[in-house]
Amino acid sequence: MPYAMRFYQDQLVPGGEGELPAAQRFIFVRYGAVIANGKKIQADEYAYFSETLTLSAAPDTEWSQIWRWEIAQPNADPLLLAGTDTLSSLRLSRVITILDMQPDGEWLFRLDTLTSAPGRVTPRHQHHGPGIRCLYQGTFNVQDGTDLMENKQPGDCWWESGSATVVAWHSRQMAARFVRALVLPVDLEGVISNIWLSDGPPPKVDWRIFIDQKITV
Repeated sequence: MPYAMRFYQDQLVPGGEGELPAAQRFIFVRYGAVIANGKKIQADEYAYFSETLTLSAAPDTEWSQIWRWEIAQPNADPLLLAGTDTLSSLRLSRVITILDMQPDGEWLFRLDTLTSAPGRVTPRHQHHGPGIRCLYQGTFNVQDGTDLMENKQPGDCWWESGSATVVAWHSRQMAARFVRALVLPVDLEGVISNIWLSDGPPPKVDWRIFIDQKITV
């Protein structure tokens, strides 16, 4: 059975609150702070949830923005944050085709971040699984196979299939950083997803895992 990965953006103002049904999901707080199932999550913090999720604006925050990644069936209705003083949008949805995700199969659902030095060109590579990236800072250009995505700005998101060969580059003025969610085989727990295709030693990357979560779909 095919599955899809979806990327949402949620916003809450003071007094805002809403609820999301159960799903395999990550949240990353980009601005402000929220209360998620009773726990405060502040800017640059993240969490995994599989149960029903109740979100509310933290009382000491004027405005909050959340990036949210979920696994869903391709024909499922979008799971928008339903409540008061909230704004929720589905930014990107793609079907996972590189992995044979059978029901009751176990997979690794990963949230991580990668920072590239100013002016860096990332050489030819692929990935062991697909994922959606969202740019946190800087600018980003990436060619995924024949699909060229230019001049990505902070808050812009994009999909990489995993099977297509990728080359990426960005501004010389400042480092570029993105946050991404991936689906990978479970034996990649703690291991970088890149498959380097260029000759020579693998390039050094500033890479950090936030969460490696084993899930059953």
